[in-house]
Amino acid sequence: MPHVNTVCGPVEPSTLGRTLMHEHMVFGYPGFEGDKTMWAKSHDELMEAAGRDVEAAKAYGVHTFFDATPNDCGRDPVLLRDIAQTHDVNIVCSTAYYYEGEGAPAYFKFRSLFTDIVSEIADLMVTELTDGIAGTGIKAGVIKLGTSENVITPYEQAITKAAARAQQATGAPIITHTQAGTMGPDQARLLVEAGADPAKTIIGHMCGRAGDLDYQKATLAYGVGIGFDRIGGNNLFSDITDDIRMDAIAALIKAGYRKRIFLSHDYVANWLGRDASGFYNLPGAKYWNTSRIGAYILPGLAARGLSVDDIDAMMVINIARLWEV
Repeated sequence: MPHVNTVCGPVEPSTLGRTLMHEHMVFGYPGFEGDKTMWAKSHDELMEAAGRDVEAAKAYGVHTFFDATPNDCGRDPVLLRDIAQTHDVNIVCSTAYYYEGEGAPAYFKFRSLFTDIVSEIADLMVTELTDGIAGTGIKAGVIKLGTSENVITPYEQAITKAAARAQQATGAPIITHTQAGTMGPDQARLLVEAGADPAKTIIGHMCGRAGDLDYQKATLAYGVGIGFDRIGGNNLFSDITDDIRMDAIAALIKAGYRKRIFLSHDYVANWLGRDASGFYNLPGAKYWNTSRIGAYILPGLAARGLSVDDIDAMMVINIARLWEV
């Protein structure tokens, strides 16, 4: 019987319930560690901010969160466990690395001069998925990787191939970041050619190209799922609004893709580093929060003719199926 590694231990896929499959309790762009003289957030402060966002999502029935923070961007499995225990939710922790432009590639690029980094990174992922993360005993439950805008760099290819290898060894789902929603078909093809199971793979941030249904279908042609998982970021990451996203979701469901669409926000509860509250004053960030799906998207999809079963598919059934296929 398959099980899901949450930060509090294994659970059955059928118990996950309504799920947000791409969120961040914390996130720090590499470089934040060197600025610690100028900031200090306590564990309790991080807990409090994340807790508010968890409770906002729980208000419309969310019970499980995938924390998509990669290893090089401040991932904190102990904090995730404490949040999960305090708020009685499931949190699934990620393993793997962010895309080159906003990640921390120097370490493995250095190691690539004298060793096989695909094997090294795959071994790391497998260890974190099966034994635990850095002596905490907390196991990752999902693999998260990213690629750049309009290109997949050699470094990102290595991470992607390692992710496919780790999935083959463990059965863990893969979720991804596509910068501005680009390279979706290319990312899917690379993963599948490297041996990833498309039924356990979600190409993320595809709503960055929500207005192009042919592009969505070209990605879906590889058998993967797609994430409409930057909800609330209106014109923040690309020139896409939530209404465009909802129109695309409705059209794709009508076209028969209900089993392969996943919803989330990609919201960051805590930016690691100095005070980043000014970010949320940006016009495009006005509605970027964990309430947005419940407050605006679910009613909006209903108004476009989607049923309760359609919503359950995208937020409950499709998630559980990642472990059951």
